[in-house]
Amino acid sequence: MKVLIIHPPWPGPGYGLRSQNRWPRKKGDKSNRYPVYLCYVGTVLKTNGYDVEFIDSVFQDLDYEQTYNEIAKRKPDFIFVETATPTINYDIEFISEIKKRFPEIRIVLAGTHVTHFPERTLKDSKVDVIVKGEMDYTTLNAINALAKNTPLSEVKGIAYRDGDKIINNEPAPLIENLDELPFPDRDLIPHQWYFEGHVVNKPFTFIVGGRGCPFRCTFCLWPNTWQNHEIRYRSVENVVKEIKWLKEKYGMKEILFDEDTFNVHKWRVVDLCKAMVENDATIKFSCSCRVHPMDEEMLGWMKKAGCRLIFYGAESANQETLNKVKKGQTVEQIRNAFKLTKKAGIAVHGNFMLGFPWETEEDTERTIQLALEMDPDTVQFSLVFPHPGTEMYEQAISEGWFYDGIAENFDAFDMVKGPVMKATTPKHVLDNAIARAHAKFFFRPSYIMKQALKVRSGEDLKRLFKGAHSVIKGKILYNLKVAGTD
Repeated sequence: MKVLIIHPPWPGPGYGLRSQNRWPRKKGDKSNRYPVYLCYVGTVLKTNGYDVEFIDSVFQDLDYEQTYNEIAKRKPDFIFVETATPTINYDIEFISEIKKRFPEIRIVLAGTHVTHFPERTLKDSKVDVIVKGEMDYTTLNAINALAKNTPLSEVKGIAYRDGDKIINNEPAPLIENLDELPFPDRDLIPHQWYFEGHVVNKPFTFIVGGRGCPFRCTFCLWPNTWQNHEIRYRSVENVVKEIKWLKEKYGMKEILFDEDTFNVHKWRVVDLCKAMVENDATIKFSCSCRVHPMDEEMLGWMKKAGCRLIFYGAESANQETLNKVKKGQTVEQIRNAFKLTKKAGIAVHGNFMLGFPWETEEDTERTIQLALEMDPDTVQFSLVFPHPGTEMYEQAISEGWFYDGIAENFDAFDMVKGPVMKATTPKHVLDNAIARAHAKFFFRPSYIMKQALKVRSGEDLKRLFKGAHSVIKGKILYNLKVAGTD
């Protein structure tokens, strides 16, 4: 039997990122993250005897009609779609049309949004089954039940219809032994389609050595909706084996460890990096870390294993904000981590958030100034968008932070239509804050000169111009255009 995994169209300007993104959003440039969790789902299905195919309508520039034509051509028995808050309404319409044209196809829908709203989604759509939480085995179990016509009531982690009734089964347990999962098949979902602007070496792909995060940041989506704040690791041996397999099979030259927090435990980082060095599995890599804990020994082993870039969630220059969102870090720890990482010879990317309801215009400017002062190699400024399933979403409803009607206007959560929450900082300031902050950071003469001095070859020059184009088009002009100031 055939399963077709689809990343559906996302109407409107820009390119949408649903999968593999903690905050699904639109962006101006056509760079998309490798959907490694979707690839896990597809590989598990394929390993268990299903014929699995994949369509990425966003990457392949397929509109709805072209996507329906692909469905007709491929004749699947099942369609699997991962949805997200800003696309849920589009995706429900997409599924409704599939059911109208191909009533025999059974449709399984997954994602953080439907994990939080399973019964509501079933009521509003023609979906056959909702997969809640971690997708791998729950998707397999659900499709097995549909294929064999066995009771869905026995499948944990799903919601479904039984006649006129909507049934919401108990949650499925998290996968305890991640080593039992097959390595994601990068041919099933082609790794060549996806890239990140920061990548230096190609071929490039994502790898997941651990799942979950124990921390309680109120705005963070995955730990709340999928992982229950539990962290599980693959064995060091299993991760090293996949890295060597990627190098041998695909000639992989760079990877991103797509884990919520790579450095939760120092012993894990050191053990993994030592094993990479000792087993000829060093490779250029990037990862997301907290600023605390971070020390010179950890950074030293990461550098030896090939670490090229670390993404830090700095978030804010205001300690009150860090405390309110339960970030568990100080501004001084942000400064220290950036400094130690640079000293270790590893590039720094800083993530900063603007538009917290209690922050003033001066607070917003202070965060921008901290980014300028710390001078990371790259930076990302984002407005605060508390998605359903997060603690901050519930806070925003109870405290009246959302603009009228926004809590239910899910299309507005695409991160480009402007702020969704009222803030002490005036709205007209926040409307253009992201474009202004990026322009202020990337257009500094000192930053431009620093990047120019890194050019050693024609390939470096090409990468510099490509990066500049991405910044100007994707981070500045696109945000200005969407904000209505073009």
